[in-house]
Amino acid sequence: MAEIKTKQELLDKLRAYASTPDDENIRYKNTIKNTLLSCPELLYALHEADLDSELFNSDGTINYDGEWDLYFGETGNIRPYLYIPETQDTIKHYVCYQVSFHEIPRYNDIEKYTQITFTILVNGKDAMDKMTGIPRHDLISSIIREKINWSNVFGMQAKLVSNKEAISDNNYILRTMIFELLDLNGIVRTPYNGETQIINNDFLGR
Repeated sequence: MAEIKTKQELLDKLRAYASTPDDENIRYKNTIKNTLLSCPELLYALHEADLDSELFNSDGTINYDGEWDLYFGETGNIRPYLYIPETQDTIKHYVCYQVSFHEIPRYNDIEKYTQITFTILVNGKDAMDKMTGIPRHDLISSIIREKINWSNVFGMQAKLVSNKEAISDNNYILRTMIFELLDLNGIVRTPYNGETQIINNDFLGR
């Protein structure tokens, strides 16, 4: 691998992690971000009043040209990590997601069981969606289920294996959903400025 000589080369190498197939954590989180941010139903259910003009035009049509990225990130409602907010006067709701694995199939080190966890946090002061009559955490959960369960958004089918409700000690209603998929266990490596290579000899022999 070529030696990195400048800060720009270092940053270029790190940014490449978002596009190479090497790390499922980064790739899957990017897929989830794109899936959620292209879903007006979910953005509506998050009920972020300050962003209504980004989601809807004045005539009530969907504003597909709105800045939906504002729903994402450190100040947004959708976050690619588990975030437990402190009690606050401003009513906000959150969807957090994590990617992890802790098990591989028996006698098979080529694949692994990846779990994708969504944690939905709904402020108890705005627990019901008045326009549908559905509890907000259940509404958000159903939208995510529709988008992810038995879909191929990750390249392999993801199935819902757990869906639990709870309450936090800071007035948030929680629902935690876990999806599982069987995928490859990190058998590729992409050198900086190089081509992706298969690095598992067992796989090469098949």
